[in-house]
Amino acid sequence: MDPTHPLKALLNFHLASDASAVVHLPFVTGVITAQHFLPSPHLAKWTSRINSLLHSKDAGARWAGLCLAHRTSICSKLVMIESAQSWLGVAIPLLSKKEPLPNLIASINLCRMVFRNATDTPEFQRQVSTPNVSKFTTALIVFLENDSDLELKKLVLKTLARLIPLYPNIHRASHATLVSIVSRIFFQSAPNHISQQLVEPACLLYSVLHYTGGKVGAANLWRKSLDDSISSAWTAFICVRTTFPDENGRFPQVQLLHEEPATSVTLNMERLCMYIQVIGNLLQSPTQRPVQVPVGSLMNLASKMLLVTVEDEAPSNIDPIVRAMETVVIPRIWRAACDLIKCLCECIDRHLTTYSSRLLSYIAFRLEQKSSLFNQTPFLETVHALLTRCHPSHSPLLSSRLTRIALSNLMVILPSQTDVQSSMAQTDSANRSKKGRKRARNYEGDELFKASGDVICPTIDDVKSLLISCDVLRLLLQNANVTPALHSMASRVILAIFLELPQMTPATLSPYPQAHHAVVQKIRDTAVQLGSSTTSAMSQSLNLVLSATSGTDDQDSLREVDMLIHPRFPPLLRPLPKIDSLALFRSEESAEEAEERQHLGL
Repeated sequence: MDPTHPLKALLNFHLASDASAVVHLPFVTGVITAQHFLPSPHLAKWTSRINSLLHSKDAGARWAGLCLAHRTSICSKLVMIESAQSWLGVAIPLLSKKEPLPNLIASINLCRMVFRNATDTPEFQRQVSTPNVSKFTTALIVFLENDSDLELKKLVLKTLARLIPLYPNIHRASHATLVSIVSRIFFQSAPNHISQQLVEPACLLYSVLHYTGGKVGAANLWRKSLDDSISSAWTAFICVRTTFPDENGRFPQVQLLHEEPATSVTLNMERLCMYIQVIGNLLQSPTQRPVQVPVGSLMNLASKMLLVTVEDEAPSNIDPIVRAMETVVIPRIWRAACDLIKCLCECIDRHLTTYSSRLLSYIAFRLEQKSSLFNQTPFLETVHALLTRCHPSHSPLLSSRLTRIALSNLMVILPSQTDVQSSMAQTDSANRSKKGRKRARNYEGDELFKASGDVICPTIDDVKSLLISCDVLRLLLQNANVTPALHSMASRVILAIFLELPQMTPATLSPYPQAHHAVVQKIRDTAVQLGSSTTSAMSQSLNLVLSATSGTDDQDSLREVDMLIHPRFPPLLRPLPKIDSLALFRSEESAEEAEERQHLGL
């Protein structure tokens, strides 16, 4: 025997006794790799030691054996196949006994790894997996039906969600039971904060239950689950709009979930968000056969949620408390609508093209309101998803509206004329009253105690809004529907921001250290793109962009500059731009550009 073999050292020094195995388990599981399980005489001793720990009377030793078996299954598939039958013979019965929580979790992890790690071995599937999966599922369902630990229930739900797609026929008999369990979790999650943590894994499980229908019935089960989820989402949406009239001026009559109407609004809002998540999981769940997605129903739901407005006046017969509660949840309704649209963009992309212009107009209207009730980031992310995935052909008016919105978000970086004048006035007055005044002292760390009003992006959502606005602007300027005047104005704004950012300290832009670098990189990429691939700004702005980019060490920017200097492609065959479209300064701009500049407040 090789005295230097790592398995021998672990067996002799770290796993010599049950107590030693428990103490040294973190070290052993962190050290062993696939190289430890190459063919050697020590493999038999290793598996024997694991079996000895599994059959130990000490609960800690059994836990160590389960963890070692799990780690061994990850590192060596061959060792797992040889020992899985004996390991499962201990792990599955443990789930029916009164074991400590760590032992139950380790047993579930081991069984899941065994059942998932050898799906490409038919003989192992026939002799080991198929007879034991049903026993394992039955034991897991017992945990869901009883008052078990919360973390244990979450692990059980995730485990079932991973096993059902691999063994759909075995779980066919448990379909009704699992649907009942998931529905109970959905019903209990709203009033119970603890049960709310089970919603996400329960949604994942619900989105794969259609696999139990087989190749023929899976599509029908999937469509039924989706229709039921859409119907439940509609019901929850109507229940949070009881004090707002519909198109016909009538108030909806709904059944309250709670004796307190204000509490009922909160419960229904939680259910609405939950069913939107369920719809997203179902759309992302693969199906064995093509299915028909009810795009019209989903678009109707998303449009109604986007068009939710806040009305100042309420009828006298409306409960003011319920009205206030329903007004408070309006931003959450908008966010849920954005989540649904983004999921649709990811799942059905081009099938959403016919609806994209209408959705973009709704979002543009919402962003133009500048309401303090909501955060712009979800709306901008939705616009980016629609422009990227759906490739809509919208009107020039809609393109101009979205471009102005993106420019308005980016212009917060530029100092306004009022700020410049006030700064100059403060400097001039300071110089005049320099005599007879003590010198101001700046101490280290004073910037941490200054008010956040001087910071352009005080929150992480503001930084995200800035970055997404830059991406949206790049996509919009690639569209031919943007007017030349607005295109030229956008190029000038991007160039001004690009020249302003190096003079700005990172703390002025945002308290987050990486925000300044991310914004500079986004603006630089946009400026290089506008200066190199357009016919309205290249001849005058490109020199400034290249001069500002020369000092950077970013490899992507240097590669783009190298492509501009030494092009690998033949020049584009296109007519030269008109003279009046090459406006870079105010003295060169046309009447349309001056109107756009005044409209943007520049």
